[in-house]
Amino acid sequence: MENLSFSWGKLTIVAVTKKFSVGIDVIFPQKETDKEGAYLKKGHGIYYVLKGRGLCGDQPIKSGNVLKIKEGQKINIKNNSTKNLTVVTIYTPPYDDNNIGYK
Repeated sequence: MENLSFSWGKLTIVAVTKKFSVGIDVIFPQKETDKEGAYLKKGHGIYYVLKGRGLCGDQPIKSGNVLKIKEGQKINIKNNSTKNLTVVTIYTPPYDDNNIGYK
């Protein structure tokens, strides 16, 4: 496992294989993970909201929600609450900054 810290929170990379990656994002209150126009260039992702509430693009999310992120879809997660937002993220192909575009 690898733990990374950012201004928006922290990311724990749980697993990476040739086909997919699994991470746990903890987004601090009133922070967001990416620029507003960030989107997935290819592949897809699955987001499972473990705890908290916020927005994914302009879609409200809360604990227990599962989202499928399609190629071309916004991936920005915003925590608009006063508590941490925890999201499990699975990407195929594995997450790579080069696979993120900005509109």
